[in-house]
Amino acid sequence: MSDRPAALDGLLDHIAATIPDLPDEEAATAKARAAMAPLEKQLRAAKAQERAELRGATLASASEHLRTTLFHKVYDDAGQRTAEGVARAADELLRLVADPNVPTATWPSQRALDEATRDVPIAISLVYAVRGRPEIDDEYNETRTIAPTEITLTYRSTPDSQLGRVHAYVKGWWMLDGARVHAEAVGRHFTGDLDRWPKWLAAEARLHDPGQPS
Repeated sequence: MSDRPAALDGLLDHIAATIPDLPDEEAATAKARAAMAPLEKQLRAAKAQERAELRGATLASASEHLRTTLFHKVYDDAGQRTAEGVARAADELLRLVADPNVPTATWPSQRALDEATRDVPIAISLVYAVRGRPEIDDEYNETRTIAPTEITLTYRSTPDSQLGRVHAYVKGWWMLDGARVHAEAVGRHFTGDLDRWPKWLAAEARLHDPGQPS
């Protein structure tokens, strides 16, 4: 696909035909093309920027869709480990956008808004290692349990539509009849009513709850 609009050739020919005091039409055309070269360069640069903006915005939109929609659907269907693959895919899309070798993406209409962007904290998280806590049931395998090794508690200033205001993630070893059965750690999310959580975990969540952080 040519970067120069077809109409530009006609414009150049018209300019060449109307330039006086030139020995012949060929010379007039050459002079006109030289005069228009900077404009042609600007047109090519503008088209390249437009393509870069469209590419970056598409990648960013796809990443947001993976995180906000697909992650939870995959988690419900296939569990934490598969859903984490979706999150990694979203991170990779954002890496492509942020790669210095790839043109950055900013919609022209968003530039003024981006200059005024402010980051506002809406949640705090507490992460700590644990030992000796009661095993929790695996959500997708009735024969397995999880021996907790790490807890992440997240408190939001306002409830999230999917995670609620208080969210816990318990990471640990996959267990079967008291024995570890998998080399890699697994985990389980807890959201919603704390009364439906394991009692020890609900107590931890209440203990560290800062209320409504500003």
